[in-house]
Amino acid sequence: MAHLAISLLLALAAAGAQAKVPYEKLRQVGDLVTCQCSCAYTVGSCNMLNCHFRDPVLQDIQAGLEAGQSDEDVLEAVYAKYGSETRVQPGNDGFGLIGWIAPFATLLAGLALVPWVIRRWRRSNRTRSRAAGVPEEVVERFRSRIEDDLEELE
Repeated sequence: MAHLAISLLLALAAAGAQAKVPYEKLRQVGDLVTCQCSCAYTVGSCNMLNCHFRDPVLQDIQAGLEAGQSDEDVLEAVYAKYGSETRVQPGNDGFGLIGWIAPFATLLAGLALVPWVIRRWRRSNRTRSRAAGVPEEVVERFRSRIEDDLEELE
């Protein structure tokens, strides 16, 4: 009887060790991988039936999590297998730093450029307004032409 109880406990412990990864955990890790089926979703939220990309990636993620790997290790394995274009966020090293820096640098450059452009436009408007108007002889020439055309219409 004692052997039966020990066997039952060992079977339960083995089943607990091989327990499936909860779907929420799978989806949470899958949300860090971009789906490549042209749906613009992540692997965790792709709603395409029989997606040719989502299903194998989720299987790889589930296998890694069941093997006891950390989320980061599983994601790095997925990125290595399927390519860096599956990353949702740029990496924190190398060329990926440009993905983090570029938006802020562009914003700062734009904030510096806008006042310069506005000052330049204002300066060009002032010089145009200060310029002499149309010479009187040109005005008279067009005025006489208009009057001649009006006389022809009558």
